[in-house]
Amino acid sequence: MPFPPHIAQVLEAFAVPADTKAALYDLYVAMGEEALEVFGDIAEGIDSPTNLRPEHTVGVRTRLVERYLTRNHPLWRSGQPTGSLYRPRALQGRASGLAIPLGSIHSHAERVLGDDQPVPAGILMQGRNAHSNGRQETISFDFVADDLGDAIAIGQAQGQQHTLPGSVGATSGSIDAERSLALIWEIQPNVFKPAGERNRAIAKVYRRHRNWHIITLVAAMDWLRARKFRVYIVQGKALAATHEVNPAKPLSQAIVDLHNRTVQNVIKGLSLQVVDATRDDEQLLLDSSVMNTGLYQHVTRHGASSAIWRAE
Repeated sequence: MPFPPHIAQVLEAFAVPADTKAALYDLYVAMGEEALEVFGDIAEGIDSPTNLRPEHTVGVRTRLVERYLTRNHPLWRSGQPTGSLYRPRALQGRASGLAIPLGSIHSHAERVLGDDQPVPAGILMQGRNAHSNGRQETISFDFVADDLGDAIAIGQAQGQQHTLPGSVGATSGSIDAERSLALIWEIQPNVFKPAGERNRAIAKVYRRHRNWHIITLVAAMDWLRARKFRVYIVQGKALAATHEVNPAKPLSQAIVDLHNRTVQNVIKGLSLQVVDATRDDEQLLLDSSVMNTGLYQHVTRHGASSAIWRAE
């Protein structure tokens, strides 16, 4: 495991168990050297380094989120880009992606939402190579809570937490800049909807941000189309293949329906339409790198028309 040499020497000298080092390495690859610093703080409370267990790494992300947002949230509010929390896996923790402020909610989003829906204060963000799956050439659009305390609470809440912390959910995809192709493959929450004791601490801010899916998809479409990208969107029925879902735990029809409804509402609100991908579209997609392995195999077997829409 290629830890930085000075870290590897410390772990070896203190005889940290191999399974703990493996868990720590995963955190290092995902979130960089600061994850090691946070683990060091946790380790100070353990009587002996040899007693450090993988479960002692569980709290690293929670502590790191608070440090990350406390440092970067004020910069985002002033319009300054920063490094991302999550890092491209191919770079093995050595470099981060980007977190880029895009400003406030675009008027397009307000129009799609309608007069009867809340338009909360927040920071519209773009993440580049900032997704927790570690893939390169990813792009994501988040809506981070305007208040630092709210952002930290969201970032530490229970859920998938797969893009920038502080955002209830995001629209994510991949881009092929050389071919000006973009594939949106995810409109997914970062946190679970509060229910009972689960995520009670974010119940109020969650309600204010309940239209995150509309806001982030509009932001994605506006940004990509302004830069002349040909935009494709995964259809709801292809989400399971795209995310390589365990057949024993299939996606619910409610998730599929919500995805499709969100896409249709936003596309209609932007005066666009979506059409099934053609054979020409299919060849463009197969020749690019925007599809992951699961979706690529699905399209190869069944064709793109049953899995992907083209926005126009």
